[in-house]
Amino acid sequence: MTDLSEFELRDQDHTDLFGIFLGVHALPGAVLFLHTTVGCKFKTQMHLVDHDWFRESHNQRLWTGVDDARLIAGSGRRLVEFAQTWTERRRPALAVVATNAAVELSALDVEAAVEELRRRLPCPVLLLKAPGYGGGLHRGYRRLLQAVWPLLSWERPARDDHVALAGYLFDRYERDHAANLQEVRRLLQALDLRLSGVAFGGEPYDELRETLPLAGTVALLPLARGILPPGGRRVADVDLPVGLTGSAAFLRGVGQAAGVDPGRVEAVIDRETARAVPLIAHAARRLQGVRAGVFLDTAMAAAVTAFLLDMGLEVPFVALTDRDDADEGRFRAALSRLAPAGAPAPEVVLRGPSRNESLRRFLEVAAERPVPVAVGSAVQRLVLNRHLTFVVELGYPATQRHALYPMPFFGFNGAVALAQRVMDAAHTTF
Repeated sequence: MTDLSEFELRDQDHTDLFGIFLGVHALPGAVLFLHTTVGCKFKTQMHLVDHDWFRESHNQRLWTGVDDARLIAGSGRRLVEFAQTWTERRRPALAVVATNAAVELSALDVEAAVEELRRRLPCPVLLLKAPGYGGGLHRGYRRLLQAVWPLLSWERPARDDHVALAGYLFDRYERDHAANLQEVRRLLQALDLRLSGVAFGGEPYDELRETLPLAGTVALLPLARGILPPGGRRVADVDLPVGLTGSAAFLRGVGQAAGVDPGRVEAVIDRETARAVPLIAHAARRLQGVRAGVFLDTAMAAAVTAFLLDMGLEVPFVALTDRDDADEGRFRAALSRLAPAGAPAPEVVLRGPSRNESLRRFLEVAAERPVPVAVGSAVQRLVLNRHLTFVVELGYPATQRHALYPMPFFGFNGAVALAQRVMDAAHTTF
């Protein structure tokens, strides 16, 4: 019998196509030519506009609007003419062509059209097909990163004191992301290292192409794991620098790869910990035994769960929201690296659940004993507040909280800020 839950909406109910769009949004100078039929593309743009108040996405995605006649006769010519016209108007540094299911079912000339565009346009042209309902936001974003990676100027000589960050999920131009990247820069500077580029971090494509390859060391966050740089550059596979342990592990991993003296690294960690721990302790004393739920993608869920456990909260429930890429094994492995020794593991871990399933299972857990705090997106906030669980919005989409003031969630400063937000959410229930 068919499991009908397969057809229910999920928390991150986006396919590869939206992840590609989100990656283009994070890369100024790039334009996405969506080769598709007439339909509701505008709705997904509005989702991102509601999420990002600082930079609208309209000017970076254009769609060809293929009609029935072109579907029958061939739509490649329409793509060539459309892309040439809009390239003259927008003058992009990078053109990304994406297709959806409707075009893929009928168009046999898309590859030929893209090859023609590569000969005619003055910028690189990438083709990233995204038919069907598979994949997800994170996979599509990673696919764009993989496609852009070889286009960077890797022939440039690398510098030992430069570090690049790859796999950063930059979903809006608000001040939380600006603060995250500033926190990474600050911590690297304490090790006499310089952040040369972030893929992606809102840097224009032309700038990123030239500056990121200066890095002698490339730090690969989980989203970029396996996307290796050429030319003998050093690589650090690191977890997200979220929480005290996560931030310290990030510095150790990058410092070791970059050849920084371990004593220097530990001195920086000790200094940062001495400053942050007393502040976080004020929250931790008031959060002991408070139960929290987590609704985040695999990597972020592990990092946040570990930090909540570190502050003395209980985390009985976790929903991994990154659809097809959700991985309980990766979650538990990362949690074992980042959580305090002996901390109780979550009782319930759901892999890519539907919205209905995650809500039903969460309420079952909360019925046993209240869970007053959750860390998730606006999807959870819209539902769980009615059940006296108050949500710390983190990730996509965040439509209630907009970061006008720099408040990171990366690094030691981010740990203090996140502790503040969790404490505020918990106190809302009292």
